[in-house]
Amino acid sequence: MTDDQVFHARHGNDVDMTRSPSRQATADGCADMGRAHEAEYRDRVHWIVDHLPAGRPGRPVAVLDLGCGEGDLSLLLAEKGDRVTGVDVEPSVIAHALRRRDRLPADVASRIDFTVADAHGLGGVPDAVFDAAVVGELLDHVGDPVQVLGELHRTLRPGAVLVFTVPYGVSEAVLRLARAAGEPDAPSEPGHRPGEGERRRVFYHGSLRHLVEPLFEIRELTVLRRHLAGVAVRRDEPRGTPGFALSRAETAFLQRERLLNEEIAELRARCSELAAREVTLTRAGEDLLGGNADLRAENGRLRHRVKHVEGRLAEYRELIARLRRSRAWRLVTAYRRVRHPGGQEVATSDRSMIITGSASPGAIEPSTRSSPPQ
Repeated sequence: MTDDQVFHARHGNDVDMTRSPSRQATADGCADMGRAHEAEYRDRVHWIVDHLPAGRPGRPVAVLDLGCGEGDLSLLLAEKGDRVTGVDVEPSVIAHALRRRDRLPADVASRIDFTVADAHGLGGVPDAVFDAAVVGELLDHVGDPVQVLGELHRTLRPGAVLVFTVPYGVSEAVLRLARAAGEPDAPSEPGHRPGEGERRRVFYHGSLRHLVEPLFEIRELTVLRRHLAGVAVRRDEPRGTPGFALSRAETAFLQRERLLNEEIAELRARCSELAAREVTLTRAGEDLLGGNADLRAENGRLRHRVKHVEGRLAEYRELIARLRRSRAWRLVTAYRRVRHPGGQEVATSDRSMIITGSASPGAIEPSTRSSPPQ
């Protein structure tokens, strides 16, 4: 059984892993994210589903899927029996999620609600209505993560569970957006709505705890491949002021990690260049091989032609040999010796002998032309 089959058998059947929000966020403009990124996404979904609270008979868990994308996780949770509300700021992905929901059985589809909303302001959602919330790869690029966490604290019931994931450390998206903005990857100030080039934050353990702990008590925080994954419980009362900040050690490590990632990017570019050259050389080699094949074919044709001509030449030589052994040839030779005893060449004006195709004596006929007078 493949990994995908195990995944669907465990958590549902209507999930298209190739259409995930994670794929769009990490593909870097490529058409194919690759098996490694798909496996990472599948592992994160496994981990999130396994760390959400389980419902009881007649009491499904009310889950908020914030930043739901096209609804992969929401569909899985609904099939598991939870009551799910998927929220995303992009109308196009919500429209696709609704089409996917409509293809589900009626009892499963009735447990899912998708809506378009900004994570910074869930004004249409009442207070304390959810038993759990999922925030997958959202806190690292929203305008104000403190405001988003405040909305989560408002809409979750006391003691509700928050499951979250963020990219761990420097990613290619961070470097790309920083280069586009022409600015270093400095952390944003709380309440500041950064430009697009600043919207990717770098999270380590300390910075993530500093952001989440005032509103949610973190019960588990682990590194899941290239992501930080955590489970937290809503606090009844905030403890301190949440904010995003890197410690001095994290800032130094960030600079070092940036340099290493830039070096990796240069090496990848070099590898791509070498791969392109290899393709060019391979094509040139194929062209040379094709030219060699044509030359070999032409050589074969010429050899066959030479053999044919050599065969015809051998036939002509055999015919000449037979003529020389014939009685007609001996008569012609004797006649020329009588006609020209001195062995001089016969002038073209002298009487010539015509030899027809037959080698018999009757085939030799003296011409009726006579030499001009001396």
